[in-house]
Amino acid sequence: MLDERDLQMIAKLLGDQKREIMEETFRVLADQKKEIMEETSRMLADQKTEIMHEAVALMEVEVRPKFGLLAEKMDLIAEKFLPPEEVEDLDSRVDVLEAVTRRNVREIGRISKELEDLKKAQ
Repeated sequence: MLDERDLQMIAKLLGDQKREIMEETFRVLADQKKEIMEETSRMLADQKTEIMHEAVALMEVEVRPKFGLLAEKMDLIAEKFLPPEEVEDLDSRVDVLEAVTRRNVREIGRISKELEDLKKAQ
């Protein structure tokens, strides 16, 4: 039969065994957690790289051609604009034409008045 001392020894052995099992379990769990974290980090880095490659491919296929078309249209529009020198020349010509028109309007007004005066005099 087992006495008190034998029971205490068994309890101590079971406690030690329990502690060892718990420590080993924690070690295994910590190692698994580390492996999972490393694998997750690798997977995220791979996904990021893949997304970047897809974004670049999308830009090459979708965006770049549209920018090319936009640039072509801008070139066509730019061709329709006059060079600054010609615009300045047109501005000065318009200024001259406006001055001549004002003078002509005054002259027409003067002539109209003279005609009215002549009609009244007759």
